[in-house]
Amino acid sequence: MKRTTIKDVANRLGVNPSTVSRALKDHPDIGLALREEVKRVATEMRYTPNRMAVQLRQRQSHLVGLVIPEITMFFYPSVIRGIEEVLEPRGYQLVMLPSNESPSREAQNLKFCGENQLAGVLISFTRHTLPSDGLSLLTNLEMPVVVFDKSLPDLPFDSVILEDEEAASRATRFLIDTGCRRIGGLFGSPNLLITQKRLQGFRNALSSANLPFVESMIRFAGNADEADLCVREMMVPEDAPDGLFMMSDEIVMGAYPAILRTGVNIPADCSVICISDGFVPGCYYPRISYLHHDGAGIGREAAHRLISLIDSDPSVSIPEHRMVNAVLIELESTNSIEKGE
Repeated sequence: MKRTTIKDVANRLGVNPSTVSRALKDHPDIGLALREEVKRVATEMRYTPNRMAVQLRQRQSHLVGLVIPEITMFFYPSVIRGIEEVLEPRGYQLVMLPSNESPSREAQNLKFCGENQLAGVLISFTRHTLPSDGLSLLTNLEMPVVVFDKSLPDLPFDSVILEDEEAASRATRFLIDTGCRRIGGLFGSPNLLITQKRLQGFRNALSSANLPFVESMIRFAGNADEADLCVREMMVPEDAPDGLFMMSDEIVMGAYPAILRTGVNIPADCSVICISDGFVPGCYYPRISYLHHDGAGIGREAAHRLISLIDSDPSVSIPEHRMVNAVLIELESTNSIEKGE
């Protein structure tokens, strides 16, 4: 259905569009009777102002671009809820710009934000974005930017991310404390900082326990289908892990059903733990123990920081890198520590 414009209202009344515009703003140059008639017709025609156009004309925007890799059923809905809890009371609205895991689409989204002079940008990178490309895109944007969740190494921009290294280390230590000694890991795209940090945390935990880091027990999966394949390669009887760490909900969605299909008894044969926003672990049985990656909390932190940058001079701001802690939620996919001991 075509959006009603000021011109449409003006044509109905036989007046100039500028007359309609001034009447809707209660300009004293327009008589009271005509003002009331304009408002009546505008309401009848369901006219609503184009807020984005108004803000751009006034050279001020209350629109914030949210550039995310994709729209999925997990994590990002919680992030969006957290962001809106902060932005909406302050009069800001989100412009959703999914990149569909395409760096070129991501670049177009950021270009859109710049060309339309949005108030600021919140971005989580695609798994294919290279560090050099990410730096170039954000440097050219010339507006407040906060990176969240999926960042890139050495970016001189504000960021809000999970304490990825510590969360992965803690999850792996929990497997060790419950008796696991041959521990595998399923990770995401290796070029992302989130993967690098979680892999390092995994390695640190093994090293601290004097357990070997076995390359053949590590797999990288870009999506759920690849995670399914990785599990089928790993869960061969003679070399199967007795503990498995999965770094994200997307990997869990592909890997956990694949483990169950092999007939492996969880947790008797293999304990499983992951990092999650909390929804996915409860969708399977046995329910999966996890380190809670609080999407809403990260969204709120990122939005607060962006508002702070918008209200200040970003050219003199020192980038802040905020870390959000994860909380261990112990469910049925892991043995208890007492049993491990």
